[in-house]
Amino acid sequence: MQNTTRFKIWVCEYISAGGLASETLPASLLQEGLLMRDALLANLAALGVDCITSHDYRVMPPMHAQSVAIGPLDGANSVWQQQLAQSAVDACWVIAPETDGVLHDLCQQVQALGLPWIGCSAQAIEDTTSKARMAERCRAAGVAVLPHVMLAEVKDFEALPWDDQENQHGWVVKPEDGAGCEATFYFKNKSEVIEFNHNLKNNSLLQSSRFLLQPYVPGAALSMSVIATNNAVKVIAAHRQQVEIINGEFIFSGAGVNEAAGQLNAMQRLAEQVQRAIPGLVGYWGADMILKETGELVLVEVNPRLTTPYIALSQVLSQNPAAMILEAVLNNKLPDCIAESTVRLSLNSHQEGEYDRV
Repeated sequence: MQNTTRFKIWVCEYISAGGLASETLPASLLQEGLLMRDALLANLAALGVDCITSHDYRVMPPMHAQSVAIGPLDGANSVWQQQLAQSAVDACWVIAPETDGVLHDLCQQVQALGLPWIGCSAQAIEDTTSKARMAERCRAAGVAVLPHVMLAEVKDFEALPWDDQENQHGWVVKPEDGAGCEATFYFKNKSEVIEFNHNLKNNSLLQSSRFLLQPYVPGAALSMSVIATNNAVKVIAAHRQQVEIINGEFIFSGAGVNEAAGQLNAMQRLAEQVQRAIPGLVGYWGADMILKETGELVLVEVNPRLTTPYIALSQVLSQNPAAMILEAVLNNKLPDCIAESTVRLSLNSHQEGEYDRV
C-alpha cells in the first residue's frame, strides 16, 4: 500500500458521529456503530493514518482521532461539511445505515466535493439499499436469493410466486430498506401476517415503511466479509450469525467471526456472482445468507459498507484489515490472506461487547 504517513481520512460512523443528535439513539445500532468506529480508527492509527471525525454529544469521543462534538442544534451535515472543507482531507470513510438513503446521500455529498470515497459506488449502494432491487438483479444473474413480494401488494396468499413447500415454515416481514434485524418479524400463520398488515396503518412508527414478505427458510444464518476491486473479489472471512426469534421478532446478538470457514469456497463463488450482478461493490462489503439443510447457500441481503464482524477481523487476520481495504480501493489490489482463526463476538444492550477467541 502507498505510504500513508500524514495521510488524513475523515471517518464518519453515522449513528455515533452525530447523525441522530436531535433524536433518540437506537441502543443496538449505537453499540455496533461505536465498536465498528473504534475498530476502524485503531486499525488506521496502526497504519500511521491521521483521522478526524465527530461524535454525538451523548457518547464518549473516540481514541485515535480528532473529534468534534455534535449537539442537537448543531446540524450534523453542516459540521461535517465544515470538517471536509477545512481539514485538508485526503479521503472519506463512512459507515452508515442504508435506511432512508442515508449512506447513499453521504456518498453523493462526498463525491460532490471531489474527495475520494473509501467504499462502494453510489450506484451499488442504491442497488443494495433496496432489498427488492438487489434480489431482482441477483436473481436475473442466476444468484440463489430469497424470494419476496411487497406486503402491500399481497391479495391472495394462494397465488404467491414461490412453491407452496417454501411456505410451510412460516413467514418473514421486514422493511424493504431496513438496517440489521430492526422491525423484522416472524409469523407462523398467514392469518398473523394479514393482521399485521391491517395494523400497519395504525402504527405511527411503521406505517411509512414499505415491507417485504418472504417465506421463512430454516437453516444456519451466515455472513461473509468481502474485499473487492473493480474487477475481482475475495471473501476474507466467513461468519455464523447469532440470530434469535424472540416474541416474534428477529434479534441479532453477535457473530461467530470466521466460524463458517468451511463455507469459504461456496461463499467465494457467491461473492463473484453478486459482484457481476451489482457492479460497483468495491472495498469492503458484506452479505447475509442462509445455509439450507440441503447445503445450498441462499442470499438474503448485501451490505455495501463495513459490517459488524469487522470489529474482530484484526484478531483473525494476519494483515491489518484497513490496509487491505485501502489497497483494494486506492491501488486496485486484492489481499493475499484470509482469516486464520475464530472469535466469538457477543453483543447486547448491557455491555460493550465481548470477544472470546475460540
